[in-house]
Amino acid sequence: MSGAADIKYKCSLSGETLEKAKKELNEDPETRVYEVKNLRARLEKVPGLQPRTDINFLLLFLRARKFEQERAFLQLKNYYETRRDSSDLFDDLKPSRVKHVMEDGLFEVLKERDNMGCRVVIMRPAKWDPDRYPMTEMLKANFLLLSKLIEEEETQVNGVHLINNLEGVSFKQASHITPSMAKRMMHIMQDVVPLRLKRLDYVNEPAFFDVVYAIIRQFMKEKLTKRIVLNGSKFDKLHESISPDFLPKDLGGKLEPYSNKEWMDNFLASDSKFVENNKFGFVNMALNSEKSSNKSVDAGIAGLGGTFKKLDI
Repeated sequence: MSGAADIKYKCSLSGETLEKAKKELNEDPETRVYEVKNLRARLEKVPGLQPRTDINFLLLFLRARKFEQERAFLQLKNYYETRRDSSDLFDDLKPSRVKHVMEDGLFEVLKERDNMGCRVVIMRPAKWDPDRYPMTEMLKANFLLLSKLIEEEETQVNGVHLINNLEGVSFKQASHITPSMAKRMMHIMQDVVPLRLKRLDYVNEPAFFDVVYAIIRQFMKEKLTKRIVLNGSKFDKLHESISPDFLPKDLGGKLEPYSNKEWMDNFLASDSKFVENNKFGFVNMALNSEKSSNKSVDAGIAGLGGTFKKLDI
């Protein structure tokens, strides 16, 4: 089945983006399917894992890790291990379950891309009421939204540009970003979601921002810290990356906020795809440790034995 789908796969990248993929991601149209087959074969050897193996899904991880097989494999393993170990976030996860977060206006996806071709997502954490629901609901929404965005092959190559507008954020809200929460957030963003996060802007940082940022930064990889832009109340640097014509007024632009109802409606109506994806993962298993110790296992997958949450497949 996967082999037939591999043959039918048609790359939707524009000529310009394909050249970018070749240069930056080591993507070769001549060997693309071969790379997918290698990753699939390796993934299918992981004890107790029933993974998605379709070409579209595996390409997400190959592109995110520049077609380096070991790194793509490790990220896929992280993806499934994190989903297994964080049931509070990932059990029955689908867009309709975070409708309240979207309706509160915490996230906005811009219609236009930035100057580098990145999809642009605006976050407005001041819209969150911690008395109504926990921060984990925001993490769920963020994971789902990014997962939906990276279905677009252009976004897989060009990446995502996040703008965190902190205007109106209170210390009460910020106090929920504990070291454990920050570590969890950064792990998902950097090691789980197959995402090229190309730029992260902070705008309208509050007086206590340095304290919160210090907590988050200790869990950021050096590569990400170099892509962070602190803007304060000025938008000059931001406008150099995306025209004010495409930005909402609260970011010095010309558009009304939340002018992307069509995208959000499509996102909230896409439960079926996520329900299907939720069927894959680790299943109940108990490896005989004595037998396992006598077998050669793929690099990095030893120690996956144990009892895992059974998925309804």
